[in-house]
Amino acid sequence: MLVDIVVYDGLDEMDALGPMEVMRSAGKAGAALSVRLVTRTPQSLVTGAYGLRFVPDGTFVPGEANIIVVTGGGWVARADCGAWGEVQRGDWLPLLADAAKCAKVVAGVCTGTMLLAHAGIIGSRRAATHHTAWDDLQATGATLVKDRVVDDGDLVTSGGVTSGIDLALWLVEREFGRDLAERTAEKDGVSPRRARTLITPWGRDETATAPHVSRHNAGSSLGLGLAANARGGTRATSGARTADRPT
Repeated sequence: MLVDIVVYDGLDEMDALGPMEVMRSAGKAGAALSVRLVTRTPQSLVTGAYGLRFVPDGTFVPGEANIIVVTGGGWVARADCGAWGEVQRGDWLPLLADAAKCAKVVAGVCTGTMLLAHAGIIGSRRAATHHTAWDDLQATGATLVKDRVVDDGDLVTSGGVTSGIDLALWLVEREFGRDLAERTAEKDGVSPRRARTLITPWGRDETATAPHVSRHNAGSSLGLGLAANARGGTRATSGARTADRPT
């Protein structure tokens, strides 16, 4: 399974490097995962919002990756380099919209969700983003969910700068099982006891490795470690806002 993490100048470094480390760690632990950091056009170096410079792995091509993770950063500051600037220029938007047609999962980390919204991928669906962008997300017509990670089937989003780690752990659990997610969390120094309680529509409580996941079930059994063949409805936890830095 190929995972492409979308990167660009001005991104919040944690949005990319957190998910990358979790997923590459899961790959070393046995998951059939290959993870790349990809730019829109060939680029020798990417410079993050806090000055980190790194070499990307390649160039994004719609249709190649099974899972696409879109990073955020620079939205609150309305920075030209960052998610806000990328939305204003619009170059990423048709590429993401095209890729979403065949990807298994499209994920937005923090204000990376805003790129997905402006690409027309979210529409009125349930989604999360950084708390400082809640109003902006709602203005696009999306249904705002104030949770750490929101799973809406082939759309998974998160809110908070460090939420990319939680989102990645959730995707590992969903695609490869709770045991691997827990082993990955332990290896990376994240307590697998950061489990949240999921309240199903019929009142049964379940737990999973990633904290604060709100999950919409559409008659499928997406994700291991959760009840299979749910009949529909919402599984959610309290949406406590995290005190992350602006992104």
